Amino acid sequence: MDKEDFARRLRELRRRAGLSQEELASRLGVSAQAVSKWELASNLPETGVLVPLARLLRVSTDELLMSPVLREEWEARWRTAWKGRDHFALLAVAEAALRELPEDREWRFRQGNEEYQTAALTGDPAERERLLRLSEGHLASLLRDHPGDEEAGTALVCTLLALDRRREAEALAERLPNREKLRLILQMGRAREKALRETVTRSVFELLNLLLDDGSPKAQDMAEAILASAGEDGQLIFYWLELHRQRAALLCEKGDRAAALRELGALMDRVRGEGSGPTEEEPFLLPTLEAGSAEERRRWGLEALEGEAFASLRETPEFLALLARAGEA
Repeated sequence: MDKEDFARRLRELRRRAGLSQEELASRLGVSAQAVSKWELASNLPETGVLVPLARLLRVSTDELLMSPVLREEWEARWRTAWKGRDHFALLAVAEAALRELPEDREWRFRQGNEEYQTAALTGDPAERERLLRLSEGHLASLLRDHPGDEEAGTALVCTLLALDRRREAEALAERLPNREKLRLILQMGRAREKALRETVTRSVFELLNLLLDDGSPKAQDMAEAILASAGEDGQLIFYWLELHRQRAALLCEKGDRAAALRELGALMDRVRGEGSGPTEEEPFLLPTLEAGSAEERRRWGLEALEGEAFASLRETPEFLALLARAGEA
């Protein structure tokens, strides 16, 4: 171990850890003069001191003793990839560096962080999931070895958010020294999510209006696909009711009275809150909106049944039964 190389490395790591020579000496149980001699290249620490010294500096012993020439070779490769902002190349450099420096803290962080960055760039959902899982594992392992590592912790919080595990991300953020900064990141994330959902809501409503204004069978099928994914929360119920009304009217026009009555029956099921519900366990497009009251739904159902499109059905027992159900809703 070259004294000059070690001295430079020790000074760099001690300053990065935010420790004075006196603080480092006190935690190691040695004199400040001993630390000073190490950094002046007058002496080298005893072998038994290396492990606790590396732990205090938040590095591995490999990183503490690493040849500066070898480190500079890998740093040069990293800088070359960074100039092109090529995250796939950066990840490849980090993976290769770790084969030679498996315990190096900096390269472990870079690997986990670049896995997160490349996950955002890939167009393959399965590959994105794989990269995020790798990032989570590598950053969590690094954080276990270096508790309180703000850089690794922040990256892991971002990875958990990308995996839609907000509660875990929030719990982790509260355990880290930079929790105040992370709270702001999480608040910004929540604000972005809310804005996105509101934008999606407006867009979906606009699309449903266009499709139901069109009224063709193809447009109705597209509207149903959207509604099946979005659920029946709030004002969406009225889009479902209009879809059933339109389909019943088309069937009535074609002379298929039995099918029209079935469609009107489905309409009344939803008026009475007895619909089949969304196809997904949870609606994934829209936030919960204020729902129309039972009276509003009942009134809508009665007006739909009284439309001219269903004049040919009005004297049938089935239609009279539907009117009775609407009155009871």
